Amino acid sequence: MLVDMKASNVLVASSLDELRELGSYLEIKNCLEKEIDNKLGVKGWKSLFHKIHVLKESVINNKSLILKKDKVRSFEESKNYVSNTLGIHVTAKGWEELTRKLNLIIVVFCSEPFDPYAYYEKTKSKKFKDSSKLEGIDVDLPDKNTSLESVLERHRR
Repeated sequence: MLVDMKASNVLVASSLDELRELGSYLEIKNCLEKEIDNKLGVKGWKSLFHKIHVLKESVINNKSLILKKDKVRSFEESKNYVSNTLGIHVTAKGWEELTRKLNLIIVVFCSEPFDPYAYYEKTKSKKFKDSSKLEGIDVDLPDKNTSLESVLERHRR
């Protein structure tokens, strides 16, 4: 069993059996509720597993609508709209608390797993340019489509 459980571990479980392997029902439920600072309203393994997948899907599909603050709607109407959209009863006493809880829910249920290869590909040109400055070479990357190999060819000694 996991002592220091993270919601990210729970969210990747693709079956009820995988979810059960992560710990006890109460540990998992309490971990998620603590991270989003809101009750899930579930009773049992099946409803917990179902709620996790419903929440992931609703947050991903309605992220912009959830965070949108309509000046037309009152606080109560907005809170009810968000609760209906997400499928959980969101409890908040004011706009600030509602926004904070919605941000927590989005961070927990909508975050993408870290992919080191994608991060490397995204940052390699900038890091190459910055490290070249340390060597006294001013590298000019005209656009993102320029390959590092062509830049190296220009600056070879």
